Amino acid sequence: MGSFFLREESDKPIVLIASGTGFAPVKGIIEHAIHHGITRPMQFYWGARTKADLYMSELAEGWAAAHPNIRYIPVLSEALPEDGWTGRTGFVHQAVLEDFADLSGHQVYACGAPVMVEAAHGTFIRERGLPEDEFFSDAFFLAKDMAAASKYTSC
Repeated sequence: MGSFFLREESDKPIVLIASGTGFAPVKGIIEHAIHHGITRPMQFYWGARTKADLYMSELAEGWAAAHPNIRYIPVLSEALPEDGWTGRTGFVHQAVLEDFADLSGHQVYACGAPVMVEAAHGTFIRERGLPEDEFFSDAFFLAKDMAAASKYTSC
């Protein structure tokens, strides 16, 4: 088993963050929780450049509609005028910072671009009191970047 999986022994609320195709591993965690009847509060932030990049947004909206413990927050960094986007904008980890003054009682699962995972890791611990051992991550790396990425697990 890899290291990016739901820690079921905890009762802490969960913040899930995905950028781009980091959605797939986060999807697995959410579906596992639903299948096993885990009802801990979960806030799922999915960051993408444009609305079209939220390729399974309807699925995430369905989770939130069907399960009162799940909240879905899509965030676009380059919203296009033609999309008529009225949701959150900016970088996905910054949306979490805006929503949480204190993460000390949470678990955070982050998957996606290394720059997002690294930014989330540093700021959530430094600025929001997240315990280091409650931050779980996978980051997508190009092969040439793997040597420098020993701190993070690759998806």
